[in-house]
Amino acid sequence: MKKFLVFTLLAVSLLYGSLARAVEFEYLLDDPPSYERSIGPVWVAQHSPVDVYVQNILDPQRWKEWYIEIWIPETIDDLTCIDVDYDNTAGHSDPLEVFSVPLAPLGGDPLFAGFKGFYADTFEEPWLEFGTTPVGSGGLHPWGNPEWVSFHINVTPDNTPIAFYIDDFCIPEPATVLLLTLGGCALWTRRRIKR
Repeated sequence: MKKFLVFTLLAVSLLYGSLARAVEFEYLLDDPPSYERSIGPVWVAQHSPVDVYVQNILDPQRWKEWYIEIWIPETIDDLTCIDVDYDNTAGHSDPLEVFSVPLAPLGGDPLFAGFKGFYADTFEEPWLEFGTTPVGSGGLHPWGNPEWVSFHINVTPDNTPIAFYIDDFCIPEPATVLLLTLGGCALWTRRRIKR
């Protein structure tokens, strides 16, 4: 009887563990690798949570910026936040940090009938603080462009269909941006002088 009870408990815990696992999406680098990319929209109709891993070009002197949209059925509670992490391990198994990011409702007409959208954008307030800064810069997330940026979406109830869309950007370090801007201004001025 004791063996049966132990076996039953083990089977139930294994079953629960397999049900509670997140659905994972892993987006490896494009070939050739790109510093900017768009992913989606991707539809998911499996159990929650959903983990999205986006591989990047590891570069300690760049910034990481991103935009995410998540669409959920109108009939369920609003999605107020997601977890995001930055990671430099090959298997995205040891995050440098994990933090919660608030979401805002998307305005305008819904992209999908019967769905409502939520978003976060590190180019806008209040999300400016969630992008990375170059290593040694003293910024809030001084990881440069990490090897992975990961989005963890938890929607209830389970088996709720959702859609997500991601824009991922790796921005050059400030000195490079300044040089590119100055070069562009010099070409523009030169062209105006020739006329």
